[in-house]
This record gives sequence, C-alpha cells and structure tokens, in this order.
Amino acid sequence: MPAPLDDLEIGALDVASSLELTGLAMKQCADRLRNNSTTLKSALRILIRAADRPGGKIVFTGVGKSYQIGKKLAATFTSVGTPSICIHATEALHGDIGLLIPGDCVVALSYSGATEEVLRMAEHVRCTSGSSVDEKVSVVGMGRSPFSPLGALCDAWIDCAVAAELSDSVSAPTCSSSLMLAIGDALAVLLMNRRQFGPTDFARNHPGGHLGRSVTQGAICPNH
Repeated sequence: MPAPLDDLEIGALDVASSLELTGLAMKQCADRLRNNSTTLKSALRILIRAADRPGGKIVFTGVGKSYQIGKKLAATFTSVGTPSICIHATEALHGDIGLLIPGDCVVALSYSGATEEVLRMAEHVRCTSGSSVDEKVSVVGMGRSPFSPLGALCDAWIDCAVAAELSDSVSAPTCSSSLMLAIGDALAVLLMNRRQFGPTDFARNHPGGHLGRSVTQGAICPNH
C-alpha cells in the first residue's frame, strides 16, 4: 500500500489544485471573450480614447480587495506609459473625485457590482460629467455581471465572472480577484503596445530596483 500523505504534502497538492482552478477561471473567461467580444471592444474604445487624450488618464476605484487591485493596476498602467491613478471610492465621495477632468475614464472595480460606495461614485460621475465625448468622464465596470446595479451605471463592462472561488465555505475573493488583476494587466500591455512604448520608455519610468538597473544601462544616458 502507498504510504499515507503527510499534512505538508496534502497542503502542497491543495495549492496546486487551487492554481489549476484559477487557471481554469481565466481560460473560461478567455473563451467567453473570444466568442463574444462586443462589450470588451466597447470598453477598449473608451480606454483608448482616454489614454490618447492629452492630459487624460485612467482612474481606478473600488473598496476593499478591489481597491488594492486598482492600486496595483494603476501602478502598472502608469509604468508602461498610460497615466493612471487609483482613488478609494469612499475618499472619492469626500473630495478626491475632484481629480477627474473631462475625458478621463473611471474603471470601477466591484465583483458583486453592488458595493455602495462604488455605486455612489459611478452615479455621481454619470450625473455630473458632460454629455459630449470631449467633456464626458466615462465609467467602465469590472465585475461579475453587466446586469448588476453597477453595470446599469456604466458605459461599458468588462466580464470578470468566475464559476466559483477557491473555498466552498468562505466566499473570499480569490479566483475572481486573480482574474480581475490578470485582465487589467492584459489591458495595460495592450495600451502599451498600441503606443509603441518600448524599453527606453520603460527605463525612463522605472529606473529603480533590479528591474530598473537591468533596463536603464545605456538606455537613458548612453554617454555616461
């Protein structure tokens, strides 16, 4: 008979299984996007318009884990050439919404699509921004369903739905947060490639750390 598995080996197998489940969630989302890209193309159109506008930026917002994802995505977008910030939805309602200018794009992160602070921010933006393309601050939602309360307030929706999270007993965001982050990274790279943002540009934005040293040698000051 095979030797019984010890707790550490069982734990290692559990981690591997969790990675497989997360990968499956990403594959299922990719398949959906290949079969129907209409809503994603609408979101891309808005993101590209904001990114191409002089002085325009992408503004991520959320609360809780979604806010943390937004902070990471804003940092990635900015480092690869698309100016972005992340503001907490609660702080937005207490003055930070003043950072928005006409032509910006708000990316509202809420897997449930029912987070009160995010809904209030999206509704405020919708009610106060201009009506023309040049004056409007568009809102792109990222979450489970375009038929959610948030979806009803958005100009476009990015599908982040997953069949299940990693735990059957505790619905902590796991597969869904990984998928949201992966989609955001993919969008950052798409915008980066579209503007032909290359190694020299990246070196200018990212001079620090090991990564910075590896890309800046000779790229910024070749005569020094």
